[in-house]
Amino acid sequence: MAGFDVDPATIRQSAGELDAAKDDVQSLLDEFTAAVGQYADAFGGDIIGTAGGIAHDACMGAVTDCFTGIVEDLTGLSEALRGMADDHQAAEDEIVQSFTRLQGDLESKPATG
Repeated sequence: MAGFDVDPATIRQSAGELDAAKDDVQSLLDEFTAAVGQYADAFGGDIIGTAGGIAHDACMGAVTDCFTGIVEDLTGLSEALRGMADDHQAAEDEIVQSFTRLQGDLESKPATG
């Protein structure tokens, strides 16, 4: 494929950037949870307060599940990118070794003709 270049270092850099994004998402979730958590007990014990508390807990559970899933997905993607970089580097090293052996074999054979 013309113009196609794979650089393991760039792939690893992208994995690092995904890790940074994951850390940012986790930090925002932690900040949000702490900020909203201060209102968890503010609903009171009457029927409306109980309903508000239940809704609060349900919403917080959904938000936490959603963002936890995003953090897990970003972690998996960064690990997959690192694995891809390692696999590509190993294949590239193997190709270089094969051509080096081939060159050595060709150089050690006497010229005929």
